[in-house]
Amino acid sequence: MFKIPSTDFSRNTPKEKTRFKLMTVRSEGQFNTVVYETQDRFRGIDRRDVVLMNPDDIQNNGWQENDRVTVKTETGSMTGQILVAYPIRAGNIMMYYPEANVLVPRTSDPQSRTPSFKSVDVTVFPDD
Repeated sequence: MFKIPSTDFSRNTPKEKTRFKLMTVRSEGQFNTVVYETQDRFRGIDRRDVVLMNPDDIQNNGWQENDRVTVKTETGSMTGQILVAYPIRAGNIMMYYPEANVLVPRTSDPQSRTPSFKSVDVTVFPDD
């Protein structure tokens, strides 16, 4: 059985590389990997180069909404992403699929044979 390790990423050190759990999501104007429009009416977002983050996580890390950040994993990184405050559980972030696929490891759960698109360990840090 696939087991997701429990890690508390809500206590990061401000202004350093900080760790979060990433989940990738589709937007309202999307079918599978085909994006028909950049606006996501479900979430009130009008672009796709965003990191949806808990407002307390933004503040606790010394960041501000609309700051540009880099999100990195062992498989890749995305720079110039815009922080957007969103009511997501602290210690977690959301980014749009398929853009964030570069961040998802190519390993899969042995039982379901699916990648971990909803639970990826990432670091987030401000762009210089």
